[in-house]
Amino acid sequence: MEAVQKSIAELTESFNTTMADFQSQIDKATPESPTVLSVAAQFSAFRAFTLKAIKSLQQQVELLGQQMDSMEMRSRRKILLIHGVAEAANEDTSARVVDLLKVHLKTDMTTDKIARSHRMGRPRSNKTRCILVKFRDISDRNATWSGKTALKGTGVIISEFLTKPRHEVFMAARERFGVRNCYTREGSVFVLVKDGDRRRVTSRADLDEIEVPPSAPAPAAGADGLAGVAVDQQLTKRSRKPAARF
Repeated sequence: MEAVQKSIAELTESFNTTMADFQSQIDKATPESPTVLSVAAQFSAFRAFTLKAIKSLQQQVELLGQQMDSMEMRSRRKILLIHGVAEAANEDTSARVVDLLKVHLKTDMTTDKIARSHRMGRPRSNKTRCILVKFRDISDRNATWSGKTALKGTGVIISEFLTKPRHEVFMAARERFGVRNCYTREGSVFVLVKDGDRRRVTSRADLDEIEVPPSAPAPAAGADGLAGVAVDQQLTKRSRKPAARF
């Protein structure tokens, strides 16, 4: 960030100095002088320099954004979101999650293996909020993630807690390549392409580089592969099943 701020300061200083010089030359110009043509040539060169500098700044900002996103995603590596668990007054979300995992995933999960858990967002009468669960050990998180298919048909879905940029890339990928051809793993977004190959994508630019196969299925509500949806509101349109009660 310090490098970007320095670049911006230097660009601003250069811009102000050059504009002041242009104005001074124009003020001193006479109808017979070649100043106008000279200023036009200088301005053209300065414009090219400014555009190049701006592009460089944009690249630095993008790089910083990617680094911050990676740091944020690493801080979420022990977190999963559980959608579709009916809410109850004065509930203990950790206990409810443990009951759910014991019944369907047949795990030995206990509440002391959960660092914290809570509902996401404000309560709404017409919407079941997902539960954010942070595990104490990454192995428990991974075991839960690996066993999520056992919840098929229950109305409960487990997803990774993606950052906003990754969630946007994931949703764009699903729209372009189909629900069943996109998934997430450890916070990374993957797209299945032709011949069974897969591509890891981190930006819209990465998506544009992938050729869309003619047979790519259109996104379909209710299809599997929700893994990676970072916000509870995305689930509402995907499942008409009643929320599981645990």
